[in-house]
Amino acid sequence: MRDIIAGELGGPTVFKDRSKLTFEFVPERLPAREEEMAKLARTYRGLLQGGGPANVLITGDVGTGKTALARRFAEDFRVAAKERGVNIDFTLVNCRRRSTEGAALLQILTHFDPRFPDRGFSNAEMLENLRKRLERLETHIIVILDEVDVLLKKSGADLIYHLTRFNEEAAARAKYSVSLIMVSQMDTRELLDDAAKSTFGLNAMRLEKYDRDAYAKIVPYRAELAFNKGAFPASAQDAAIDASFANNVGGARYSVDLLRNAGQNAEDDSRDKVIVEDVRAAASTETLSDEKLEDLDKHHALALLAIARVLKKSTAGAFATTGEAEEQYALVCEEFGDKPRAHTQFWTFLKELDSHGLVRTQRSGKGVVGTTTMISLPDAPAKALEERLAKLLRKRWPL
Repeated sequence: MRDIIAGELGGPTVFKDRSKLTFEFVPERLPAREEEMAKLARTYRGLLQGGGPANVLITGDVGTGKTALARRFAEDFRVAAKERGVNIDFTLVNCRRRSTEGAALLQILTHFDPRFPDRGFSNAEMLENLRKRLERLETHIIVILDEVDVLLKKSGADLIYHLTRFNEEAAARAKYSVSLIMVSQMDTRELLDDAAKSTFGLNAMRLEKYDRDAYAKIVPYRAELAFNKGAFPASAQDAAIDASFANNVGGARYSVDLLRNAGQNAEDDSRDKVIVEDVRAAASTETLSDEKLEDLDKHHALALLAIARVLKKSTAGAFATTGEAEEQYALVCEEFGDKPRAHTQFWTFLKELDSHGLVRTQRSGKGVVGTTTMISLPDAPAKALEERLAKLLRKRWPL
């Protein structure tokens, strides 16, 4: 058995650094986002000139590079500020994991002190502790609130209010400030109160989907970072560019998954070079992250599967009605050997799926008789989501 392992480890490899094809990795350059990077620099320039804090909302579809842009900007801005004698720090709060005001504040404080106690302090006390730390360290901080819509839907806008008013509430003694970068697929200004909403009125930035020219920059750059020289030739890159643009749902995330899977296909065949067929094979299997699906209980998964099936039908269009989804939910429950929950419970499932960013709901508008809730999928193609959920349900809750 050791010989088998040694043989595989010593075999040909196309990869130079697989970590460059992970979601967590943020490259030094973000091709096709230079204009947005420059706009952020202009917005936050005042921090280097003795001005007050700035706040920005970044929105866009999945895979448009929202979080990567925020992280890359904050890191590069920190370095540029240091070169100019100004201390600026940053931290990222994943609001899907830290969906309450207290949990988010705790994440900010543990950035400065990993041993900061996770209980025993009120939110007001944590804000005061943050103020004292900034003064003692003589630093400004940029707080990135990633997937902020989850926090806003679950806990309201109090945290945004307190952080955007952080300096005003202590105007006489606060020299060092808190700035925000809010990241979301949706325009979350409608979830803010009037006071906080006015802060973001002129500082909202939407990232549009990448066009083919953008993919023609992204794919070669990531391939250069992740693969050995010559291991991902131009012909395979062209195929990856075409596939990325043709499947422009997952954005750059899809491209990164595509490159990684194409490379793995080559390795599975013990080749030291990726060929076009490797890319085609990778593109034929749509890659979806299981991260958002892992914590679903059975009936949330059943409800989401029902929504995916309604939306997969060509007649459903981009939206499903609550009635259509609930009718399909009853059929799905029967298929997987369970009894459907009552209408009020199904409605609760729907709102919770919305709060976790797995579906998007909105009230019907013109062209729809009466008033109902319209449901769409923000992240993934309905067909791919249906397949993933059906597999997950059969594995975790076999009949």
